Amino acid sequence: MTKYDILIIGGGAAGLAAAVSARKENSNIKIGIVEKNDRVAKKIHATGNGRCNYTNMDIRSDYFYGDKAFVDKVLSQFGTEDALSFFKELGIMHRVEEGRVYPISNQASAIADCLRLYLTENDVDFITETYVNSVEKTQDGFKVGNLFAKKVIIAAGGKAQPKLGSDGSGYKLFESFGHSVTQIKCALVSLKTETTVTKGLKGVKAFARVALYDKEKQIATDRGEILFTDYGVSGIPVMQISRFAKKGMTLEVDMLPDLSRKEALAEIYERVYSLPEREGGELFSGLVNKKIAVPMLKWAGVEKTSVKAKDFTDENIRNCAEFLKKLTLSVLGNNGFENAQVSAGGVELNGFNAETMESKLVKNLYAAGEILDVDAICGGYNLHWAWATGAIAGKSAAK
Repeated sequence: MTKYDILIIGGGAAGLAAAVSARKENSNIKIGIVEKNDRVAKKIHATGNGRCNYTNMDIRSDYFYGDKAFVDKVLSQFGTEDALSFFKELGIMHRVEEGRVYPISNQASAIADCLRLYLTENDVDFITETYVNSVEKTQDGFKVGNLFAKKVIIAAGGKAQPKLGSDGSGYKLFESFGHSVTQIKCALVSLKTETTVTKGLKGVKAFARVALYDKEKQIATDRGEILFTDYGVSGIPVMQISRFAKKGMTLEVDMLPDLSRKEALAEIYERVYSLPEREGGELFSGLVNKKIAVPMLKWAGVEKTSVKAKDFTDENIRNCAEFLKKLTLSVLGNNGFENAQVSAGGVELNGFNAETMESKLVKNLYAAGEILDVDAICGGYNLHWAWATGAIAGKSAAK
């Protein structure tokens, strides 16, 4: 039986950060990383559209969902400067784009490679293509399959993007030790909506404000560039509010968020009166994407895009303004864990010490990353949580 001082379950962001931190803390201990995939860091390669937005210049608990006091304690130990320094020591120069931090090479592979190379050069074992279905507590440590460890860090991820390794199996490991797990939901995911009105808009982008409603009550809102798809709506603003979405709710899309409804209506009237000979399909050029005019005019009661502005009725004009300011779509669901960037929910935080990430129920058992009941908005916050909790767990376990 191969013996380790520290065995880390999960070779993703949190697990790799834990291994780096543990090795820096103690150069003499034996460390191993158990990973179900054929290589570590697969999910890191896919982050940030291949660019890896690995932290943010403004790291605060305001951007996280979960126990704020717990999150604050973690972030006080590992904030933005700590993340920048952590990766600088591994060879990563950074660049900032609207507060979001990327490797200067703009390659997610750079983040994955720097972690992997450091660990390889510092004698950390990668035990790949190995699925962990149980962790047993023994008198002097833990038995993990045919491996033994004095201490174990479980950083197996959540349920988002199971094809990259996060299939939720880590939750059962913690439950076997008496830890509680909350309901797990998709977060940062595209929404499926009724598409009759938006048919033909696949691939069209628009700067918009989106708002999620449960009957008359507004649940969440955000603004930015959205993307119409063949199944519904995507884009960062939609993903930001997706964790609250349920089937039966409605999504309101305001494609002129900087204009009031009155101002939008006045703008359309002005175009109609100043450009009476222009066809409807061209009338809105410069206001919204031209492709939006086709479903908008149909919805507004204009039979053809070739109908000239002078032939628009007042009802047509009001309907166009309504479409652009308050396009209402029924929510049918989301695009599933397969397409979600992160999962909401996880192992309850009250079972852990925020200063060490050690379990309060089982000595020498630690948690890190998405497996915990914390998630965050887009912008590098979820990866920062992985680095932070991983670094704290690794350092604590290595002492």
